[in-house]
Amino acid sequence: MKPAETIKEKIRHSLHLERALRLVWRSAPGWTAANFGLILIQGLLPLVSLYLMKLIVDAVTAGLVAPEKSAALSKVILLIASAAAVALFAACCRSLTEIVKEAQTQVVTDHVADVIHGKSVAVDLEYYEDPKYYDTLHRAQQ
Repeated sequence: MKPAETIKEKIRHSLHLERALRLVWRSAPGWTAANFGLILIQGLLPLVSLYLMKLIVDAVTAGLVAPEKSAALSKVILLIASAAAVALFAACCRSLTEIVKEAQTQVVTDHVADVIHGKSVAVDLEYYEDPKYYDTLHRAQQ
């Protein structure tokens, strides 16, 4: 008797995520790697921003009680400039991610269309006379 499938296995089988990821990787490995890399960077940038914000608050707090106010101010300004640079880098990463996603989408779409056309050329001619074939082809293209 087959053991009951876990929820995770049921979800994985119902979504066919593994097959979809393989298809995307096979059709556009460079764009997929770039997309994953950018997603990783975008996941880390909020942590960097949060840490810089903590450093800014600490520097302002230390500057209030420091006898040398100009040194504390220059440290705060440097930290604020760093935070601004991180925010600008995050915006650039978001824009670059959109470009990469669009390019990846185009490459994967072209690959899938090529596969569909290749399969439609390989089938027997009697399939072209059957309206069910056109329905299936239309669903595959969509």
